[in-house]
Amino acid sequence: MKNIQQHREEFDQLGNLYPAETSVKVEQTLVNGVNSYWFTPEKALAERIILYLHGGVYALGSVRSHRSLVSHIANKLKTTILFVDYALAPEQPYPAANNDVLAVYTGLLKDHPGHKLGFIGDSAGGGLIVSTVSEILRQQLPLPYAVVMISPWIDLKCDNPSYESNKAKDPILNRDMLSGAAKDYRAGASIGTVNPADTALNTFPPVLITVGTNEVLLDDSLNFYDVVKGLQSDAALTVYDNQYHVWPLADVHSQASQRLLTEMEGFFN
Repeated sequence: MKNIQQHREEFDQLGNLYPAETSVKVEQTLVNGVNSYWFTPEKALAERIILYLHGGVYALGSVRSHRSLVSHIANKLKTTILFVDYALAPEQPYPAANNDVLAVYTGLLKDHPGHKLGFIGDSAGGGLIVSTVSEILRQQLPLPYAVVMISPWIDLKCDNPSYESNKAKDPILNRDMLSGAAKDYRAGASIGTVNPADTALNTFPPVLITVGTNEVLLDDSLNFYDVVKGLQSDAALTVYDNQYHVWPLADVHSQASQRLLTEMEGFFN
């Protein structure tokens, strides 16, 4: 049986599926004590930063797995992106990742006053966006100006119907894998405390939710959109036909991936 380090090493190989965008400069940094990476494209728009929260079931993922994808997103959006290297379970379970993301966000508010701050999150990173927005509201901090979720994992109960209806279509995720990862992330905390889907929200930033028809997590996006459209008039859901979980990570140059990058560009602008 593989250990967690072997799983992480395999996951990081996703970053080798296509070359990074060479015009985007990548620099390691510390933001409020949290390891992060600046992705700076040529002619970046002034006074705008987007935080990127990677997927990997709260246990996998790094700048190695996502460097190529994030470089292409930064180039397309002409926007500086800060990739947050948040704490991973099972060594550092809930609320370590949540605390890291909030620390980076509050650090940017302090160090870059007047900047527009946004979020992009894929898979578990989408769930982290929901949890972070909830905490931002609780602390009465300024909300992000816009957020995008790619194939978000929002409901850690792992009991939505699409787990069964899309089981044969989804080669990447399944209920057993996600349930185990959710258990590791919770580390004994109650599901109601940890689960982004159970978070109390009274408003939400403008949000674009994107998901593929072939995902066991399809219902996570559909259900969250049903909630958020009542809180934010500028909420959009795009379901990409015949796409798999976080499809731009596998091939950023595919027609569906390029369509998503263009949709994100229009949304953030």
